[in-house]
Amino acid sequence: MIDQPTTVELQATGVRFFSRGDETAFFGWIKSFPFVEQIEGHGRTLFMKVNSSAIDEDGLRELLALFRRYGVDMAQLVAFDREEFAEWFRRADAYWHNDIFGSSSTSHNT
Repeated sequence: MIDQPTTVELQATGVRFFSRGDETAFFGWIKSFPFVEQIEGHGRTLFMKVNSSAIDEDGLRELLALFRRYGVDMAQLVAFDREEFAEWFRRADAYWHNDIFGSSSTSHNT
């Protein structure tokens, strides 16, 4: 396991919205996260600075759901692979496992 920096930058590139309400919901969801310190867009990429020490289980589950719903690259969520989340986050049968950890059957087994 890698030591975690306090601030992690996540990127959402080319997010597709199907209506204005969908876009409003996306940004409202992100802004509701107390661990997101800054949101900034450049071109088609949205950069989110996240205080990784402020993320708890509920917050990480919300990020997983947001990224899945809007097709954001989930591999970058490996930055939150910590012992406190290991029991559920590393589950090989979880919908996010292959996107975050890859499909190798020998990686991150619990």
